[in-house]
Amino acid sequence: MSQRVLEPPENLPGLRPDECLIEVAALVEQRTHAAGVGWRVTVAGRREAAEARTLRRAGTRMAAELTALRGGLRRAAPFPAAALRLRIADPRTVALLEGRGAGRYQRGQAAAERLAPLLRRFSSVRVEVKFEPDRELAHLVAEALDAGLHAAAEREEHRVWVMERILERARQVRLERTESGWVANDRYHVQLDPMRCGCPAWAARWAKTPIGARRAQRLPCKHLVALALHEGITVPADLAQLARRAPG
Repeated sequence: MSQRVLEPPENLPGLRPDECLIEVAALVEQRTHAAGVGWRVTVAGRREAAEARTLRRAGTRMAAELTALRGGLRRAAPFPAAALRLRIADPRTVALLEGRGAGRYQRGQAAAERLAPLLRRFSSVRVEVKFEPDRELAHLVAEALDAGLHAAAEREEHRVWVMERILERARQVRLERTESGWVANDRYHVQLDPMRCGCPAWAARWAKTPIGARRAQRLPCKHLVALALHEGITVPADLAQLARRAPG
């Protein structure tokens, strides 16, 4: 998934004209290993669209960040830039890129080494760790993780766990009452009767699935759960049952 709107660079002091910035973000759910990863490239005075993807089985946070970095490096490849700045949250990932930690994280080191040809095109690399991603990148990564959680719920052993995680994430959703109904996180119109939401985890993911399978497998997204909690529906089985009765 990605957003196509380009933006001017913001809050990026010291970015030189010949320098490319890649911001990397990743969220991993430890039990199912589902993940959302994303990247954003700023180069030649332009901040490119944030991009993200879902990983059904990412393994570790470092593996997810390395996958996101590969996406960012490939996105930056067409642009001429002599130097690179990376923003990565986990310092252990940085250690792998610098050739440290191989004894402890051998699989991660192998993944980092596969990125070496993409990094060698730059004459220098500067790394910043423990940064907060911009709002759009963070949103896309969270949505990608949601899609991964819903995919994990197709496996029966994960359904109860995923429903609990959706409940947790629903408590962070912002709801606003407007003239046209409820809006979640300033983005998605949601309603319970009948159950509808415009987010990817609820709508796009199931668009091509036959209605019977959709009703049997689909769990409500975090936005619908947030509205259900607001309306006093708190039992996970009741929330799942609402999803099964959804018209589409």
